[in-house]
Amino acid sequence: MGERSWEDQTTRITGGSAPSGDDGPDSSGGGFSAFFSRVLDRLGFEVRSKDEKKEKTPIGDMPAKAWDGVKKAAANTRSIWLNKAAAFDKPLFIIVMVLVFLGLIMMASASYAYSYSHHGNSMYIINKQLVATVVGLLLMLFISTVHPGFLKGKWSYILWVVSIILLIIVRLLPGSKGVHRWIEIGSLSFQPSELAKFTAILVCATYISYHYKEINVTTYKKLSTKQKAARSKRFKYWYGLGRNFQTAVWPFMWRIVPILVLLVLQPHLSCTIIILLIVGTLMLLAGTRREYFLTLLGFAAVAVYLIVFLGVVPYGRTRVAVWLDPFADAKGNGWQNVQSLYAISSGGIFGAGFGNSRQKYMYISEPQNDFIFSVICEELGLVGAIIIILIFVTFIWRGFSLSVANTDRFQKFVGIGITSQIGYQMMLNIAVVTNMVPNTGISLPFFSSGGTSIVMLLAEIGVLLAISRESPNKVM
Repeated sequence: MGERSWEDQTTRITGGSAPSGDDGPDSSGGGFSAFFSRVLDRLGFEVRSKDEKKEKTPIGDMPAKAWDGVKKAAANTRSIWLNKAAAFDKPLFIIVMVLVFLGLIMMASASYAYSYSHHGNSMYIINKQLVATVVGLLLMLFISTVHPGFLKGKWSYILWVVSIILLIIVRLLPGSKGVHRWIEIGSLSFQPSELAKFTAILVCATYISYHYKEINVTTYKKLSTKQKAARSKRFKYWYGLGRNFQTAVWPFMWRIVPILVLLVLQPHLSCTIIILLIVGTLMLLAGTRREYFLTLLGFAAVAVYLIVFLGVVPYGRTRVAVWLDPFADAKGNGWQNVQSLYAISSGGIFGAGFGNSRQKYMYISEPQNDFIFSVICEELGLVGAIIIILIFVTFIWRGFSLSVANTDRFQKFVGIGITSQIGYQMMLNIAVVTNMVPNTGISLPFFSSGGTSIVMLLAEIGVLLAISRESPNKVM
């Protein structure tokens, strides 16, 4: 069921209009005091009428009665909150919990050798991931009770400004291994690019929700009917194309380009690609004409070529060469790709068994991160890998079904954006691990280690669950 408005909840608490006579505690009075008395009575506190107040309660019984009232109020409040939280789509929630559980299990297997070698504790990485996952799950459950419309408008742009500020700060801070991606405070670290993905979804969905009709209007309203008829088809085509640029291309560009530029300067090419794919999907579904996508793809291809081969991303040219022939430098730059392919091939159909991967013993450089899927293939085989891919596909199908069916345009496009983000990351990670595309350092959602990543993912899932509460396709 959809979220009830405050007026509905007030009517349910007060029982409609104020009753007369002796229908409730202190019902003879009107105004705020009567309403407040009914609220307290609804929560479980014992509210006495004026006649009852004249009878004094023995002092010895006061603590017990007060404690009983507190317990009833807590029980009723918890019941109301749980009923609201549990109103989301159950299949989506189950799919997410399966992915979280499998991710923790596989990370425990993939990370213990690396943890012991680098930290002297085989449980170091999985312990940190468990803490981040618990925080993320609590945040997910809380956000799922908040109406998604809260993020529409000013709050989306506030997050947009915060993301840009954080991306500037992280670029000014000292980097690690030639990249600037983390803000470290003591033992904690935060990756602003994870917030930037969600911010891009919010600002684009906000614009679409306010200007959907303008995006899809390609006619020229200022001309009279006769003047419109007199114009040639070629004029109409170019006029419509220009109007569509004003409403369906430029507004997205000024919202996204600052984020993309700062990500390229980190450099963080994988996140840049993900945001481009997400925004492109939202633009296409919102009504941006296909001609612009062909043009933008051409500009993107030129930009990638310049970034890679002109040295904007220092390691770009090397990774392209490794992708074309990883075995040409198998013990150098191609080491990670070659060891990943060895792990996948040695898994066979049914795998070597859970925990029995050999490549995770320091052959794959960081098996708990971007290349965890190769460990999955080695331990669970082709069958296990296909099952995990199918779970992701089921999540994508369920997320799109709930989002598209939602009647609120903002919620619809936010849901599509979140689902697209997870789907694109999954596909690109598997493509990198299998050497189908150059290595871009992209993580596998719910499986790769990273506290910021799992917390932000689960927070976004909380938004998706909140969206599902108002979808007609929801399954209780």
